[in-house]
Amino acid sequence: MIKNPYIAKRHWEFEEAALSKTNEMVKRYDDVIDLSIGAPDYPADRECIDYMYKEALAGYTTYTEFLGDEDLRSATIEQYKEDYGFEFNDEEIIITAGGTHALYLTMEALLDDGDEVIAIAPYYIYYKPQVELPHGKLIVYNTRPENNFDVEVEELEKYISSRTKAIIINSPCNPSGKVYSSEDIKSILMLAEKYDFLVIADDIYGALNYTDNKKPICAYESHPDRVITVYSYSKDYSMTGLRLGHVIARKELIETMRRVNEAVTFTINSMAQRLGICAIHNRKAIQKGIYDEYYKRAKYVCGRVADMNNIRCNQPEGTFYIFVDIRETGISSMDIWEKILDEAHILVLPGSGFGPAGEGFVRIACTVSVDILKEAFDRLEKMDIFK
Repeated sequence: MIKNPYIAKRHWEFEEAALSKTNEMVKRYDDVIDLSIGAPDYPADRECIDYMYKEALAGYTTYTEFLGDEDLRSATIEQYKEDYGFEFNDEEIIITAGGTHALYLTMEALLDDGDEVIAIAPYYIYYKPQVELPHGKLIVYNTRPENNFDVEVEELEKYISSRTKAIIINSPCNPSGKVYSSEDIKSILMLAEKYDFLVIADDIYGALNYTDNKKPICAYESHPDRVITVYSYSKDYSMTGLRLGHVIARKELIETMRRVNEAVTFTINSMAQRLGICAIHNRKAIQKGIYDEYYKRAKYVCGRVADMNNIRCNQPEGTFYIFVDIRETGISSMDIWEKILDEAHILVLPGSGFGPAGEGFVRIACTVSVDILKEAFDRLEKMDIFK
């Protein structure tokens, strides 16, 4: 909380997210194993990096078109058509500096003062400020762990009001690893039609979907209409630092986002966009390696949790996160966060940071090798609360 007469008052009451504190906390001890941030350690594809270097030497170091590199947009259009049968044109996509930037542009384009956006909790930590900075209001629908964090559509409908502008669906979900069923997606789209609001598909972990239900939400339509697709290369291509993503939506929404973005970043990093072209062309090979590695790690962590007392977890349906139920310890998420760091020198994230539905959980990111995960769990097993 910051109160200063030179700072806009709307920022005074903003609470710092747990994720924002990890840079400081990881330095508390010299041997901390960091399982907090979703920063994949799987190497970025070397062929793509080489391609980006050659393209930079060839002169792709200037501003791109305001909507993004024309070749990258064309490659993306072809990818969605080939993989999902979903079609759109080059005026219905804008390239962004990653998924977080894409979500902010979306909210800035959509929201008037007091407009409501429904988030399904547990949800991505930064949804709240992304909605509130453009003067919107986040409405939280809490799923229940006893129901495997499934959406109960009749219950969800009660959260819709005359001010509802959109609902965000993150599937696979960060932090729970939940993949929502086709039936639930269709039901939510029917609610959007009935009450005339939009569906924001936060499609960040599509390549890390371990179920048979791999259809993205946009593909439930034949063309962008009610669904706004937000995408990032960070996790699907293990390229967090490249800051590359996109939004697919109706032309008038994309045009609005373009105008906003010109005042924010003007255009997106041109070399990263050239790398994106290579990544799309090599996506099947790149994503298979990522999928295999993180699925292996997720299985390992779930096996170790199953052998410990007072905690439990479900095998995630997607992502590289394990959402661990710590309610039997009787300790709050925030307190156990500190306790695990101080006693085992392991940094995780408290579930309460992901909305009220996350209280009683911690999130473990499987973003280190199995050998390091083994060391982490060997330390955790020595803690009295897990013996």
